[in-house]
Amino acid sequence: MRNTQSGVVLGSSLQTGAVHGDVHVHLAAETTAQSAVDIAAVLQAALGSPADVFRREVLEQLLADLEVVHQDYLVMFESLLERTPAAWEYQTPDFAARVRAVAELLRRLRVVYEPVRVRVHATAEALRGTAVPGPERAFVDTVLAYFPTGELRVDEEHHPWRTSGTAVLDHLYRALDGELGQELGALVAATLALHRQRWLEVCRSYAALRLGGGAGA
Repeated sequence: MRNTQSGVVLGSSLQTGAVHGDVHVHLAAETTAQSAVDIAAVLQAALGSPADVFRREVLEQLLADLEVVHQDYLVMFESLLERTPAAWEYQTPDFAARVRAVAELLRRLRVVYEPVRVRVHATAEALRGTAVPGPERAFVDTVLAYFPTGELRVDEEHHPWRTSGTAVLDHLYRALDGELGQELGALVAATLALHRQRWLEVCRSYAALRLGGGAGA
């Protein structure tokens, strides 16, 4: 196969197969520089502006962090559900001891991912305060709806929002005080169902965001 071109060979000629055989291609400095600029322009167009790229990375990290929290909630509440005595066992001798053991387990487990919960909530709040497009705002809203706050509140008068772990713990302590207003197992099961539903809403809003081309998709 003989070459039909001579002189400076550009990248486009190589891509279209115009140059064949044993060829030594010498690219001029200005040609190399121009090619690099073209590649950078293509990448920039694909990724979006630096602000878009950064926001996309923040949203991806937000979803990843929330998934960690969600998995923790599932493991935590499923382990509680296995240990929580039923309401009909209220009169049994070991009922109080079993409830107390469940409460102690929850008291320890609920603090493990508090830093991640706080980071998720703070990031979502910051994003909601910026001028983000509609699909991104919808995603952020579902993240914030997953839990009202990531912190373990003690001042209920000024900070009425509580995590699910704190709310369930309060019910366990009330049961120990004789205030069995709700069957404890049903309460834990309902809490699990609530978080599964909220996580589903988060996934749906994120899918809509990516399919709609938002966040640099």
